[in-house]
Amino acid sequence: MIRTDLAMEAAQAAGQIAGVEVMNDEIRPGVSRSRVTVLNEEGERAIGKKKGVYVTIEAPQLAQGDAEIDEGCTFALANEIRNMAGEALNGVVLVVGLGNRMVTPDSLGPAVCDNVFVTRHIHEYAPEGIDRRLGNVSALAPGVLGITGIETGEVVEGVVEHIKPSLVIAIDSLASRSLERVRTTIQIADTGIAPGAGIGNKRKALDKETLGVPVLALGVPLVVYAATIAQDLMQTAMDKTPSDVNARSSFQRILDAMQDVQGADMIVTPKEIDKVVSDVARIIADALNISLNKDMTIEEVRRYMH
Repeated sequence: MIRTDLAMEAAQAAGQIAGVEVMNDEIRPGVSRSRVTVLNEEGERAIGKKKGVYVTIEAPQLAQGDAEIDEGCTFALANEIRNMAGEALNGVVLVVGLGNRMVTPDSLGPAVCDNVFVTRHIHEYAPEGIDRRLGNVSALAPGVLGITGIETGEVVEGVVEHIKPSLVIAIDSLASRSLERVRTTIQIADTGIAPGAGIGNKRKALDKETLGVPVLALGVPLVVYAATIAQDLMQTAMDKTPSDVNARSSFQRILDAMQDVQGADMIVTPKEIDKVVSDVARIIADALNISLNKDMTIEEVRRYMH
Protein backbone atom coordinates (compact mmCIF):
# COMPACT_ATOMS: atom_id res chain seq x y z
CA MET A 1 0.00 0.00 0.00
CA ILE A 2 1.40 3.41 -1.01
CA ARG A 3 1.06 5.92 1.83
CA THR A 4 1.05 9.35 0.25
CA ASP A 5 -1.08 12.48 0.10
CA LEU A 6 0.26 13.36 -3.37
CA ALA A 7 -2.07 12.40 -6.20
CA MET A 8 0.87 12.34 -8.63
CA GLU A 9 2.59 9.61 -6.58
CA ALA A 10 -0.60 7.58 -6.24
CA ALA A 11 -1.19 7.85 -9.99
CA GLN A 12 2.39 6.81 -10.79
CA ALA A 13 2.05 3.75 -8.57
CA ALA A 14 -1.27 2.75 -10.14
CA GLY A 15 -0.11 3.11 -13.74
CA GLN A 16 -2.37 3.97 -16.66
CA ILE A 17 -6.05 3.90 -15.66
CA ALA A 18 -9.13 4.84 -17.65
CA GLY A 19 -10.53 6.96 -14.81
CA VAL A 20 -7.39 9.04 -14.28
CA GLU A 21 -5.75 11.55 -16.63
CA VAL A 22 -2.19 12.75 -16.03
CA MET A 23 -0.46 15.67 -17.74
CA ASN A 24 3.11 16.81 -17.09
CA ASP A 25 4.88 19.93 -18.29
CA GLU A 26 7.69 22.32 -17.39
CA ILE A 27 6.67 25.79 -16.25
CA ARG A 28 10.20 27.15 -16.37
CA PRO A 29 13.71 25.72 -15.93
CA GLY A 30 13.81 23.97 -12.58
CA VAL A 31 10.04 24.07 -12.03
CA SER A 32 7.72 21.33 -13.34
CA ARG A 33 3.99 20.71 -13.02
CA SER A 34 1.86 17.58 -12.84
CA ARG A 35 -1.91 17.72 -13.30
CA VAL A 36 -3.85 14.64 -12.18
CA THR A 37 -7.57 14.57 -12.95
CA VAL A 38 -9.67 11.88 -11.28
CA LEU A 39 -12.66 11.49 -13.57
CA ASN A 40 -14.92 8.92 -11.97
CA GLU A 41 -15.39 6.29 -9.26
CA GLU A 42 -13.04 3.90 -11.05
CA GLY A 43 -10.29 6.49 -10.78
CA GLU A 44 -11.14 7.13 -7.13
CA ARG A 45 -10.79 3.43 -6.29
CA ALA A 46 -7.58 3.06 -8.26
CA ILE A 47 -5.57 5.84 -6.60
CA GLY A 48 -7.54 6.48 -3.41
CA LYS A 49 -8.24 10.14 -4.19
CA LYS A 50 -11.56 11.95 -4.56
CA LYS A 51 -12.84 12.95 -7.98
CA GLY A 52 -11.34 16.29 -8.94
CA VAL A 53 -8.17 18.04 -10.10
CA TYR A 54 -4.81 17.82 -8.33
CA VAL A 55 -1.94 20.03 -9.46
CA THR A 56 1.58 19.52 -8.13
CA ILE A 57 4.30 22.10 -8.64
CA GLU A 58 7.71 20.54 -8.17
CA ALA A 59 11.11 22.23 -7.84
CA PRO A 60 14.12 20.37 -6.41
CA GLN A 61 15.63 23.71 -5.32
CA LEU A 62 12.45 25.04 -3.68
CA ALA A 63 13.10 27.00 -0.46
CA GLN A 64 16.85 26.49 -0.67
CA GLY A 65 17.94 30.06 -1.27
CA ASP A 66 17.28 30.35 -5.02
CA ALA A 67 15.12 33.49 -5.24
CA GLU A 68 14.22 32.93 -8.89
CA ILE A 69 12.99 29.37 -8.25
CA ASP A 70 10.99 30.47 -5.22
CA GLU A 71 9.43 33.37 -7.11
CA GLY A 72 8.65 31.10 -10.07
CA CYS A 73 6.83 28.68 -7.75
CA THR A 74 4.97 31.56 -6.11
CA PHE A 75 3.59 32.85 -9.41
CA ALA A 76 2.86 29.35 -10.70
CA LEU A 77 0.88 28.57 -7.54
CA ALA A 78 -0.95 31.91 -7.73
CA ASN A 79 -2.04 31.08 -11.28
CA GLU A 80 -3.36 27.70 -10.20
CA ILE A 81 -5.28 29.30 -7.32
CA ARG A 82 -6.90 31.76 -9.74
CA ASN A 83 -7.74 29.02 -12.24
CA MET A 84 -9.30 26.70 -9.66
CA ALA A 85 -11.14 29.39 -7.70
CA GLY A 86 -12.52 31.40 -10.63
CA GLU A 87 -15.24 33.88 -9.70
CA ALA A 88 -15.22 32.73 -6.07
CA LEU A 89 -12.20 35.01 -5.53
CA ASN A 90 -14.49 38.02 -5.91
CA GLY A 91 -16.30 37.24 -2.65
CA VAL A 92 -15.14 36.67 0.91
CA VAL A 93 -12.25 34.19 1.08
CA LEU A 94 -11.43 32.26 4.26
CA VAL A 95 -7.90 30.87 4.56
CA VAL A 96 -7.70 28.03 7.08
CA GLY A 97 -4.32 26.97 8.43
CA LEU A 98 -4.66 23.39 9.65
CA GLY A 99 -2.24 21.72 12.03
CA ASN A 100 -0.54 22.07 15.40
CA ARG A 101 1.55 25.21 15.81
CA MET A 102 3.59 23.47 18.54
CA VAL A 103 4.70 20.55 16.34
CA THR A 104 7.00 21.94 13.67
CA PRO A 105 6.32 19.48 10.79
CA ASP A 106 2.59 20.04 11.39
CA SER A 107 2.77 23.84 11.67
CA LEU A 108 2.70 24.82 7.99
CA GLY A 109 -0.96 25.89 8.03
CA PRO A 110 -0.66 28.29 11.01
CA ALA A 111 2.64 29.64 9.61
CA VAL A 112 0.94 30.49 6.31
CA CYS A 113 -1.91 32.23 8.16
CA ASP A 114 0.66 34.39 9.99
CA ASN A 115 1.82 35.72 6.60
CA VAL A 116 -1.54 36.13 4.83
CA PHE A 117 -2.74 39.70 4.31
CA VAL A 118 -6.14 39.76 6.02
CA THR A 119 -8.52 42.51 4.91
CA ARG A 120 -12.07 41.58 5.92
CA HIS A 121 -11.97 43.92 8.92
CA ILE A 122 -10.95 46.81 6.66
CA HIS A 123 -13.93 46.18 4.39
CA GLU A 124 -16.21 45.89 7.45
CA TYR A 125 -15.04 48.80 9.58
CA ALA A 126 -13.16 51.23 7.33
CA PRO A 127 -14.63 50.88 3.83
CA GLU A 128 -14.21 54.55 2.95
CA GLY A 129 -11.11 55.21 0.88
CA ILE A 130 -10.15 51.52 0.73
CA ASP A 131 -7.85 50.41 -2.09
CA ARG A 132 -10.30 48.68 -4.44
CA ARG A 133 -7.64 46.19 -5.40
CA LEU A 134 -7.82 44.61 -1.96
CA GLY A 135 -9.66 41.32 -1.71
CA ASN A 136 -11.87 40.38 1.21
CA VAL A 137 -9.72 37.89 3.12
CA SER A 138 -9.95 36.28 6.55
CA ALA A 139 -7.51 33.79 8.09
CA LEU A 140 -8.11 31.17 10.76
CA ALA A 141 -5.72 28.74 12.49
CA PRO A 142 -8.20 26.62 14.51
CA GLY A 143 -5.65 24.45 16.30
CA VAL A 144 -6.09 20.73 16.88
CA LEU A 145 -8.51 18.61 18.88
CA GLY A 146 -5.95 17.65 21.53
CA ILE A 147 -5.37 21.31 22.44
CA THR A 148 -8.78 22.92 21.91
CA GLY A 149 -11.08 19.98 22.68
CA ILE A 150 -13.05 20.99 19.58
CA GLU A 151 -13.00 19.20 16.23
CA THR A 152 -11.34 21.35 13.59
CA GLY A 153 -14.30 20.80 11.29
CA GLU A 154 -16.68 22.15 13.93
CA VAL A 155 -14.63 25.34 14.33
CA VAL A 156 -14.43 25.91 10.58
CA GLU A 157 -18.13 25.15 10.07
CA GLY A 158 -19.04 27.72 12.72
CA VAL A 159 -16.90 30.44 11.13
CA VAL A 160 -18.18 29.62 7.64
CA GLU A 161 -21.77 29.86 8.86
CA HIS A 162 -21.06 33.28 10.37
CA ILE A 163 -19.00 35.05 7.68
CA LYS A 164 -20.46 33.16 4.70
CA PRO A 165 -17.37 33.02 2.47
CA SER A 166 -17.53 32.27 -1.23
CA LEU A 167 -14.37 30.15 -0.97
CA VAL A 168 -12.32 28.31 1.66
CA ILE A 169 -8.61 27.63 1.11
CA ALA A 170 -7.24 25.04 3.53
CA ILE A 171 -3.50 24.59 4.06
CA ASP A 172 -1.97 21.53 5.72
CA SER A 173 1.25 19.54 5.96
CA LEU A 174 1.25 16.42 3.79
CA ALA A 175 3.07 13.08 3.64
CA SER A 176 5.02 11.82 0.64
CA ARG A 177 6.26 8.35 -0.25
CA SER A 178 9.54 9.81 -1.50
CA LEU A 179 12.20 11.67 0.46
CA GLU A 180 13.01 13.59 -2.71
CA ARG A 181 9.59 15.24 -2.69
CA VAL A 182 9.71 16.37 0.93
CA ARG A 183 9.86 20.21 0.89
CA THR A 184 10.22 20.30 -2.93
CA THR A 185 6.56 19.99 -4.02
CA ILE A 186 3.37 21.99 -3.52
CA GLN A 187 0.01 20.37 -4.23
CA ILE A 188 -3.26 22.23 -4.78
CA ALA A 189 -6.57 20.44 -5.32
CA ASP A 190 -10.21 21.42 -5.74
CA THR A 191 -11.45 18.46 -3.66
CA GLY A 192 -11.14 19.75 -0.11
CA ILE A 193 -9.10 18.06 2.60
CA ALA A 194 -9.31 15.84 5.68
CA PRO A 195 -7.38 17.57 8.52
CA GLY A 196 -4.52 15.45 9.84
CA ALA A 197 -4.41 13.23 6.76
CA GLY A 198 -0.68 13.80 6.37
CA ILE A 199 0.09 12.04 9.66
CA GLY A 200 -2.58 9.36 9.45
CA ASN A 201 -5.02 11.15 11.78
CA LYS A 202 -7.94 11.93 9.50
CA ARG A 203 -10.77 14.03 10.84
CA LYS A 204 -14.02 15.26 9.36
CA ALA A 205 -13.42 16.42 5.81
CA LEU A 206 -13.47 20.08 4.88
CA ASP A 207 -15.06 20.12 1.42
CA LYS A 208 -18.01 21.51 -0.49
CA GLU A 209 -20.29 18.79 0.85
CA THR A 210 -19.60 19.65 4.51
CA LEU A 211 -19.14 23.43 4.27
CA GLY A 212 -21.47 24.31 1.41
CA VAL A 213 -18.82 26.35 -0.44
CA PRO A 214 -15.91 25.39 -2.72
CA VAL A 215 -12.78 24.30 -0.83
CA LEU A 216 -9.28 24.36 -2.27
CA ALA A 217 -6.72 22.19 -0.47
CA LEU A 218 -3.11 23.27 -0.52
CA GLY A 219 -0.17 21.51 1.06
CA VAL A 220 3.50 20.57 1.05
CA PRO A 221 4.86 17.13 2.01
CA LEU A 222 7.02 17.58 5.08
CA VAL A 223 7.11 14.00 6.38
CA VAL A 224 7.68 10.46 5.15
CA TYR A 225 6.61 7.34 7.06
CA ALA A 226 9.44 5.17 8.36
CA ALA A 227 7.73 2.14 6.83
CA THR A 228 7.77 3.83 3.43
CA ILE A 229 11.50 4.46 3.61
CA ALA A 230 12.13 0.87 4.69
CA GLN A 231 9.96 -0.43 1.86
CA ASP A 232 11.88 1.64 -0.67
CA LEU A 233 15.18 0.26 0.61
CA MET A 234 13.83 -3.29 0.51
CA GLN A 235 12.46 -2.74 -2.98
CA THR A 236 15.86 -1.50 -4.16
CA ALA A 237 17.51 -4.57 -2.64
CA MET A 238 14.93 -6.84 -4.25
CA ASP A 239 15.50 -5.24 -7.66
CA LYS A 240 19.20 -5.96 -7.34
CA THR A 241 18.82 -9.61 -6.42
CA PRO A 242 18.87 -12.38 -9.03
CA SER A 243 15.46 -13.19 -10.41
CA ASP A 244 15.06 -16.13 -8.07
CA VAL A 245 11.35 -16.72 -7.52
CA ASN A 246 11.69 -17.87 -3.92
CA ALA A 247 13.93 -14.96 -2.93
CA ARG A 248 11.66 -12.38 -4.53
CA SER A 249 8.61 -14.00 -2.96
CA SER A 250 10.22 -13.72 0.49
CA PHE A 251 11.07 -10.07 -0.12
CA GLN A 252 7.49 -9.36 -1.17
CA ARG A 253 6.07 -10.97 1.98
CA ILE A 254 8.33 -8.78 4.08
CA LEU A 255 7.23 -5.67 2.17
CA ASP A 256 3.57 -6.55 2.64
CA ALA A 257 4.01 -7.10 6.38
CA MET A 258 6.07 -3.99 7.00
CA GLN A 259 3.04 -1.70 7.42
CA ASP A 260 1.96 -3.55 10.59
CA VAL A 261 5.21 -3.73 12.56
CA GLN A 262 5.91 -1.54 15.56
CA GLY A 263 7.44 1.76 14.49
CA ALA A 264 5.90 1.71 10.99
CA ASP A 265 3.92 4.86 11.81
CA MET A 266 6.97 6.83 12.87
CA ILE A 267 7.65 9.78 10.60
CA VAL A 268 10.87 11.23 9.22
CA THR A 269 11.26 14.95 8.55
CA PRO A 270 14.25 17.15 7.58
CA LYS A 271 16.52 18.17 10.46
CA GLU A 272 16.18 21.83 9.41
CA ILE A 273 12.38 21.56 9.43
CA ASP A 274 11.90 24.87 11.26
CA LYS A 275 13.55 26.82 8.42
CA VAL A 276 11.80 24.68 5.80
CA VAL A 277 8.38 25.51 7.25
CA SER A 278 9.23 29.21 7.50
CA ASP A 279 10.48 29.42 3.88
CA VAL A 280 7.69 27.34 2.33
CA ALA A 281 5.04 29.23 4.32
CA ARG A 282 6.36 32.50 2.92
CA ILE A 283 6.21 31.16 -0.65
CA ILE A 284 2.63 29.95 -0.22
CA ALA A 285 1.51 33.14 1.55
CA ASP A 286 3.00 35.25 -1.24
CA ALA A 287 1.03 33.21 -3.79
CA LEU A 288 -2.17 33.67 -1.78
CA ASN A 289 -1.58 37.39 -1.32
CA ILE A 290 -1.11 38.13 -5.01
CA SER A 291 -3.99 35.90 -6.10
CA LEU A 292 -6.51 37.14 -3.50
CA ASN A 293 -5.77 40.82 -4.22
CA LYS A 294 -6.21 42.19 -7.73
CA ASP A 295 -3.24 43.43 -9.76
CA MET A 296 -0.97 43.82 -6.75
CA THR A 297 2.69 42.88 -6.58
CA ILE A 298 4.27 40.97 -3.71
CA GLU A 299 6.11 44.17 -2.71
CA GLU A 300 2.88 46.18 -2.58
CA VAL A 301 1.18 43.60 -0.39
CA ARG A 302 4.15 43.48 1.96
CA ARG A 303 4.11 47.28 2.30
CA TYR A 304 0.44 47.12 3.32
CA MET A 305 1.22 44.44 5.90
CA HIS A 306 3.97 46.49 7.50
